[in-house]
Amino acid sequence: MPSPVRSDFDEEELLRFVAAEERNLAPRLEYYREERREWQQLATALAELIPRANWPDGWSNCLVQLDEVTVSFERAREKLGDLEWETGGNWSAAVAALSVAYRADREFVAGNCDTYRRLAEKTVAVRLDQFHELAAEQLQAVLFHYARQGKADEVRQTLEEWRWIYPERILPFSLLQKISLALFRAGQREPALELLAEQEEAVAATRMETSDITRLRGDLLLIAGRSDEARRQYEKIADRHAALEEQRQWVDEQLRLLSGQIPASREERSLFLGLLEDAILFDGRAMPVGMQQRMQRLDERFPAGILTFRARLLVDEVERRAQGWFQGRLGQVEGMQAEGAFDHAVAALEALLTENLNREQEYLVRQMLVEAEESRRAAAERRQLLEQQALSMQWEEANRLLDLGQYDEASVLFSRLLESDYREEARRRMAEATREAATELRREAAALFVRARRSDDPERAAALAGESWQLLHRIVTVYPDSDIVDRVMDNLSSVEDYLADLDPELLKELQERGESE
Repeated sequence: MPSPVRSDFDEEELLRFVAAEERNLAPRLEYYREERREWQQLATALAELIPRANWPDGWSNCLVQLDEVTVSFERAREKLGDLEWETGGNWSAAVAALSVAYRADREFVAGNCDTYRRLAEKTVAVRLDQFHELAAEQLQAVLFHYARQGKADEVRQTLEEWRWIYPERILPFSLLQKISLALFRAGQREPALELLAEQEEAVAATRMETSDITRLRGDLLLIAGRSDEARRQYEKIADRHAALEEQRQWVDEQLRLLSGQIPASREERSLFLGLLEDAILFDGRAMPVGMQQRMQRLDERFPAGILTFRARLLVDEVERRAQGWFQGRLGQVEGMQAEGAFDHAVAALEALLTENLNREQEYLVRQMLVEAEESRRAAAERRQLLEQQALSMQWEEANRLLDLGQYDEASVLFSRLLESDYREEARRRMAEATREAATELRREAAALFVRARRSDDPERAAALAGESWQLLHRIVTVYPDSDIVDRVMDNLSSVEDYLADLDPELLKELQERGESE
């Protein structure tokens, strides 16, 4: 913030003030110019992924705010320059401009625009198609994207971003579960287990309940073949009085399995652990590949086994969730079709066919796909018919305007038909409209020139010849492709010769004005 300036200044004091403020202002102005350039590049990249209408208000406001603070510093620098060149210049204007710039600077730095920039960079880096208003939601989308691709290092880097924005906020278990399971499914087992251990310790430090994390880590250790470590995880919950009854029941059953209290053969145990792995790593979408077959084999080989009973409960729960997901996707497709978004509906159904669907589901999806494709075809035909009708109406209107002598308006409509089936005829009619428009102007110019040459008043003659020159010049500039341009140039030369003798200054003025147009 600049210091107040006394009214009884002298020139030396003025120069010292300007120099001091220049040293403060110059680096901030350069900083914001560079920031604006980088933000604009980021906005351009973001616009390729997400429509501007779907950008968060916070991000859009930051773009505006950054532009305003840059302009404020530029204006302040301009006012300082005025003081250097105008002794006793407008002190109050310079000080006010500096105050506005420094206040805008403080507000931008104190705001959360740095957070939005980090989120935008993450969004562009992983090419997400959404940009959430809340930083937490956008970071969750980025985290899950990296986890599904098995990019453990990127997951950790993004978690650092989370901690930077939310230093006192614990990662929600639902998000932690999605990330760790995605990493595990992608083959990044150790990073997934390390992440869970790290979060378990962080949650425990806040004296919050950790049973969900402890159980999940135990389950993953078990299906990874690390039974001793899994047992220790389950024992943590068994010893913790705050554990939920559901967790305790699950843990008791897992401990009985690990301690050998449940009689089971190696084959039965192996089949159960395979189903357990399917259930734990289930991504909430279609049934895991081979899960039903393993359950069928377990039923056939060990129909009365305790592990068979437990496995059936696991499979039923996965099947229920998979069916819910499937019905939800079909509901989305029906919504797309109701809105007429048949391309999206077809794409969604085709994507659904790549999932591990059962025969009944696949039959239903293929049936819906046939219907969606037929609806898309019918919609395309209707759209084509409407477009053809619109083009026909436009063609008729363009010809009507041409017949009325409204050549420029007709040319505009004909130009819009150049990419349609009317292209050849529209191009011919455009040339006709251009020729008629140019001919009409040339006729008016000729009449003015005749009147100029017949006039006994030199001033009136010069004015009429000047109007004639302007009409001829307009033909050359507006209708350069007209087939009468060569004749117009000859006419223009005759008018210029006439004006050169009558009023050379007017001719010079007209030519200079014409060159600047």
